[in-house]
Amino acid sequence: MISKKRLTILRSGFAALISLTVVSLCSCSCFGRQTAKPSAIPTSVGSLLEVHIIDVGNADAILVYNREDSLLIDAGENGDGDDVVNFLRSHGVESLDYAIATHPDADHIGGMDTVIEEIPIETFIMSNLPQSIIPKTKTYSDLMAALDGKDLDITPAQPGDSYPLGDAILNILGPAGVFNSTNSMSVVCRVDHGTRRFLFMGDAEKDAEDGLMASKANLKADFIKIGHHGSHSSSQERFIKAVAPQYAAISCGAKNRYKHPHTQTLELLSMLKIVYYRTDIFGTITLVSDGSKINIRTQKN
Repeated sequence: MISKKRLTILRSGFAALISLTVVSLCSCSCFGRQTAKPSAIPTSVGSLLEVHIIDVGNADAILVYNREDSLLIDAGENGDGDDVVNFLRSHGVESLDYAIATHPDADHIGGMDTVIEEIPIETFIMSNLPQSIIPKTKTYSDLMAALDGKDLDITPAQPGDSYPLGDAILNILGPAGVFNSTNSMSVVCRVDHGTRRFLFMGDAEKDAEDGLMASKANLKADFIKIGHHGSHSSSQERFIKAVAPQYAAISCGAKNRYKHPHTQTLELLSMLKIVYYRTDIFGTITLVSDGSKINIRTQKN
């Protein structure tokens, strides 16, 4: 097993600055505790990994678990927190090894304060945002207050860091640069289980995709959670080809005001013969991996 080494950085408000050793990142706001790179990787697979793309409308909430380890990526909109907590508990999750807030938009962190208050979390991961785009919203303030209330530090997302998730590995890939939008500062991560790989894009847009490709990260994955709810501002053709997934999922709300997913994204997925699922049509989407095969089931047929 890998030991999670941590380098503690004192929190000095939301605008404290740190220097990351990623891609010559410029000064960003820092909060919480920086985590040193773990090194060992679990190699044996004797268990099932489950990925649940939870139907929370035009928002994101994803549960991943393997053996006794669990990961939550985002927690939906304001008002979704109780539903997310109930979903976790219905799957036997009473504590989280990891929670990732991909970026501080309400449709990703709105319910996270409730999750923090109700479910113990060991490691909480977010991006270091440039000072100029740190939100001044009540939703963001509620998140920060919940973290403070539980004395829970924030581990900055640093590309190249890996964490054990049962027999699987959680890899941080992005943000691979500093961008001027909260969407493109999304934490991008990949979970590897045996020979199968699952990529989660948050709301990363095309400039963030360019950064990932320029970083020379291994982007290949069998499954991708499409960025930004299927918006045409994400999922450019050369990026999707670099990932080369067999399956994709789009988290989107029925008849949402943004008209997600956009036609361009759906046409690209069809052209590349990628099998895709939408939460507005199928409800919660569940993928089960034994390390070599992936089975998919949906809440609605």
